[in-house]
Amino acid sequence: MIYDLNTINAQSQLPISISAPTTCESHTAATKKLTGSHCRSKLKESPWDTYRKVIIYKITGKVTIATRRTRPSRMVAIRIYAKENTRRLIYRFGRLEHRNVLSLHKCYIHKDLAFFLVDDLPLTLAYIVAFLSVYPNETELGSIILDGVFYLFTFGLAYQSLSCDHILFGIDGIIKIASLDLCIDCTPKQSEAAYIAALPSITMQLMQKFDKDQGVVGVIDLERWPIDSAAVGFLSATETAGSIKSLRNQPLLTGKHRPSEDLVVLARAALLSSSLNCVYNPDSKK
Repeated sequence: MIYDLNTINAQSQLPISISAPTTCESHTAATKKLTGSHCRSKLKESPWDTYRKVIIYKITGKVTIATRRTRPSRMVAIRIYAKENTRRLIYRFGRLEHRNVLSLHKCYIHKDLAFFLVDDLPLTLAYIVAFLSVYPNETELGSIILDGVFYLFTFGLAYQSLSCDHILFGIDGIIKIASLDLCIDCTPKQSEAAYIAALPSITMQLMQKFDKDQGVVGVIDLERWPIDSAAVGFLSATETAGSIKSLRNQPLLTGKHRPSEDLVVLARAALLSSSLNCVYNPDSKK
């Protein structure tokens, strides 16, 4: 069976009959109107009747890049989940519409598995960290510190340990938080605290490739990052911040940012540094 996520606007329309989570996420989502095209087709079929696998690799989980059997130039990214998690994930994906959050476009249900057609972003921020000769400048760093983080906490969703590995990076400079299946439901206040706690580590890794020992917040290379720079000011603020709002008022984030344009060169550097363990099989019939 195939579902388009734009047809899921309320609990009564969800395709799998189990209870929806009673969290801030569900309360907020109930009043949110989804936009976009409405495709209401429901077909009992495997996704592999329509697509064939061409590339398989691991990045925030296993990803299959597939092409349509009838129009092979059109590619999609498919992530596979256990069927019992489908309702929860459809509910979550279908309501978290934000340019910095991974989007779900369509879902196939076949046997005991759910096949999610999602955005195709081939890298993570971890590849920037791994590329030892490339560092983001302040403009790039400000664009990376995601609005998506500030958006997710209002839904009462948090990662137990958000890291650069969970944040996807497209070669066009687009950044999206992924691994929504690893999020836990909590109150907005708990979610806000979790994201604030994760920011020092993410910021330090982007600025200097590593965390300081024993939870200390700071940078070693003051020539690259002067003590009076906006980047260091933001990093210092993460240590004592009581709210996401206070961090948004930091000079690093108040400047004019154009994330896609700002990050294209950095994305190319990350791509050149990558060593994805992928399997390429262009002649696959499966």
